[in-house]
Amino acid sequence: MALVKFQRRPARIAFPEFNGAVFPGFEEAENRMNRFFDRVLNEPFGAISLPETFGWIPAMDVAETSKELTLTAELPGMDQKDIDVSVEDGILSIKGEKLDERKEEENKKSYLVERSYGTFHRAFALPPYVNGEKVTAEFDKGVLKVHLPKDAEVKPKGRKVEIKSN
Repeated sequence: MALVKFQRRPARIAFPEFNGAVFPGFEEAENRMNRFFDRVLNEPFGAISLPETFGWIPAMDVAETSKELTLTAELPGMDQKDIDVSVEDGILSIKGEKLDERKEEENKKSYLVERSYGTFHRAFALPPYVNGEKVTAEFDKGVLKVHLPKDAEVKPKGRKVEIKSN
């Protein structure tokens, strides 16, 4: 049994959290729209003129061996201090923030911006045979690996429910 993506509320792929708010601030949205229209009007046959996305979602892989599940996340350009991994109530949460490295310069004109920045949050429900207290993580060269060892001692909790008659 592999990890199952956990979602408490409907996914917000296009608009992840920005400083506690669901949508980016008006100024940020206005700046992105202005850049979009500038590209469309000034360079109609230049680079593909697609609207920019808000935030980002890092690529993740989940693999299983006989001893453990391993979740691998690509987090290029991030530092370990900007990443938070936690396990609570059978839910593995990975969240962090990738800061914008670009500097606005007066005479600099960007023709293509594909790298994404902002906050992200991913959550996965742990299978019953993974003990949340034994989860470990390591971060090296922009790759986060979370090890979820299988524990034979942890058994799915179940009980018989008594049916009462009236």
